[in-house]
Amino acid sequence: MGRRIRRTLAAAGLTAATLTAGMVVVTDAHRATPVSPSVSAASAPPDDTAISPVASTTSYPDLSSVAGSLSDAVTAASRGTDVGFVLYDRESDKELASVAAESPYYTASVVKLLIAIDEVRQDGTWALPDAEAVEDLTDMLEGSNDAIASAFWERNGGNAIVTRTAELIGLSHTTPPTDPTQWGMAKTSASDVLATYEYLLDVIPDEVAAPLLAALAGARNPADDGWDQYFGIPDGLAGRSWQIKQGWMILRNALVLNTTGVVSGRYVVVLLTQQPSVSSAKGRAAVTAGIKTLAPLLSQLDAT
Repeated sequence: MGRRIRRTLAAAGLTAATLTAGMVVVTDAHRATPVSPSVSAASAPPDDTAISPVASTTSYPDLSSVAGSLSDAVTAASRGTDVGFVLYDRESDKELASVAAESPYYTASVVKLLIAIDEVRQDGTWALPDAEAVEDLTDMLEGSNDAIASAFWERNGGNAIVTRTAELIGLSHTTPPTDPTQWGMAKTSASDVLATYEYLLDVIPDEVAAPLLAALAGARNPADDGWDQYFGIPDGLAGRSWQIKQGWMILRNALVLNTTGVVSGRYVVVLLTQQPSVSSAKGRAAVTAGIKTLAPLLSQLDAT
């Protein structure tokens, strides 16, 4: 901990197939197990994939159609898409709606949340690394910088990062990648991503969490690989503040697009998708269409 990563990349021996800023392109050198375009990599039982909004209460608008409307909007724009979703209100401590919230999806760059948390938790102690390493963490989160993520991954134990951080937070559906060189192939669920944000906001000491949260609030567009990362939350909930970690990954037969974050300092929004082999523009538009369906509800909740 503490040495400037970007100065040591050449010595790290990173493989070219291991990620290009937010996106894993599966090549012949590192081939992932093919994934059906219409079935999640780890399919959940039918009852787990059912839409399950939380029942309405007197202090909330009708929530019965929230999850269905979001899922329908995504699949209308990109047919055959698998959706994992959860909407949580931190102010009332309520899960408002969900779809397959416990089903595992590929993390893509969302795993960088775990990489960052692991870096500031060393030998059982919370502490920020030196200024140069904090700058690396900032670049990894703001620009979804894969070279920096890969260096942290290699230096801090690879798959062990996911295992120990999942245990630390208490994540139930988060597992390391089968190929330990491909961190984007780790798996997680919408409910686990929610738990990760809650941990970052409520458990990690403020002085340690602050630069990570600031980086998530400063996510820049395009990302460091040139990818347009303002899909989903940033474009779908325009005009609201956010702290986000996006994920994108191209598989041989599918497109993984994830939008996750804290919106208006109150709502945790997690939408994980695995889409058929569609264009990146169409895939991003589908995720944004789903998130847009939440805008009227959040406006109503703001008024309560």
